[in-house]
Amino acid sequence: MVKDLIFKTPEEEGLPSTSILDLIGVFEDYKMNLHSFMVVKNGNILAEGYVKPFDKDFQHRLYSASKTFVSMAIGKLIGEGKIRLTDKLAQLMPDLVETEIDEWLKNTTIEDALKMSVPMLTDTYFSRSTPQWAWTFFNNQKSLKPSGTIFNYNTSGTFILDVLIEKITGKTFLEYLRPEFDKIGISKDIWCVQSPDGYAWGGSGVMCTMRDFAKFAELIMNGGNYLGEQLLPKNFVEQATKKQICNLVENNYSLRKEGYGYQIWIHKEGFMLYGMGSQLAICFPDKQLMFVCNGDTQCNEDSSTDTILFQVREKLYKNTSNTPLPKNCVAYNELKNKLDNLDFNSGFGEISSPMEEKINGATYLLKENPMGINWFRFDFTPCTQGKRGVLTYQNPRGVKKIVFGMEHMVKGTFPETHYYDVKVDTPSNRELNCLCSASWVQQDKILLRVFITDTCFGSCFMTFGFKGDEVGVFFSKRAEFFMDNNEYQGYAGGVLKKED
Repeated sequence: MVKDLIFKTPEEEGLPSTSILDLIGVFEDYKMNLHSFMVVKNGNILAEGYVKPFDKDFQHRLYSASKTFVSMAIGKLIGEGKIRLTDKLAQLMPDLVETEIDEWLKNTTIEDALKMSVPMLTDTYFSRSTPQWAWTFFNNQKSLKPSGTIFNYNTSGTFILDVLIEKITGKTFLEYLRPEFDKIGISKDIWCVQSPDGYAWGGSGVMCTMRDFAKFAELIMNGGNYLGEQLLPKNFVEQATKKQICNLVENNYSLRKEGYGYQIWIHKEGFMLYGMGSQLAICFPDKQLMFVCNGDTQCNEDSSTDTILFQVREKLYKNTSNTPLPKNCVAYNELKNKLDNLDFNSGFGEISSPMEEKINGATYLLKENPMGINWFRFDFTPCTQGKRGVLTYQNPRGVKKIVFGMEHMVKGTFPETHYYDVKVDTPSNRELNCLCSASWVQQDKILLRVFITDTCFGSCFMTFGFKGDEVGVFFSKRAEFFMDNNEYQGYAGGVLKKED
């Protein structure tokens, strides 16, 4: 089991080391922003790698892979006879129903929420017009379809389930699962971001290490059984990992749309725990094979997830057998070296440009723009890794600085203090950790890549194009519930400030 941290060579478990090397090569070719990954077969770890500065102790946000934790807590409650799949949510939580609700919402069951088929079109709290997120589920939207009929991804359905768990048990879903976590070795440090009304945000907020994530996924792949002890109800886990509803509801086929279970995605050879930004535990039960990863691929979310699933299937699943392979010391040593030296993707452009001399230390004044940036300046200096720089700019919240490496990542903090940390919409009053790199993608164009790597994960790509004394600017961001109100999204233009 993953708990025991037993490492074996891939060949010992019937998988060539070259297959894992090929998979890593694909990630590099696609410049995929993965932070860590693990390959597990029969409970043994065949490969485990972390991109610096991430490591085995880093608690990574799981985003929607959190939903599966909620699902298993619901299964445990069902196993204890405290609820049933057919129970109606409104009847279980009458204190949250303040207005007259329609029949479709009245009839919405626990199972409807588990399989993403509640009557509402979008997350009921997504507008954030009220901090009472639990209240919004019953009072903030009209039903558009009978519950249980059509798949429609809706995180508020998951959230109301973890609210239900807290109301029944007096514990968060993670606290309620603690006895099971202790047996499979999940860290006591695992925690969950809170909603504005103080509930655990089970739809998106779990924070844990990759090893914790892998242990949880392995328990599910084994039907809730750990070393002969049934920790979670077998029947519920079996149903949760099977197709309960068709999720191919748009003219947009992908490998993730082979069906949906109970807060679990189904693929042809198994199932997947899946969260935004490539928080993935791809499970192949017939071969006792798992691929687990964390990352931040939000900017190309759909294509990255399908690419990872396809390549894991092609490179790992199809190449693994149940009989050991001959040793391949050369390939295995190459794999170990690769895993020990994983780094962020570079090669986006050049370290230097003739334009650098002109803009270094120069101030550019911007016309009115959606981001409210008045001016900016680049300053470049040599460093042990070649060159680094500082972007200084002024926005409505003051003068800000972002430190970056040229074609290498620099660890720092993002210069805003009003983003949330442990509770949504409650400012952290601190700068969130980030990684930043820049490249000259053309002689007259510099691209700055900023990745926030904290309780919140998000990215902002900042492009500056220079022409004579003029500059064009484009900021593109991808972040959930922060960097709001076009703070770092939009176009701007300006000119070089003339010396007095």
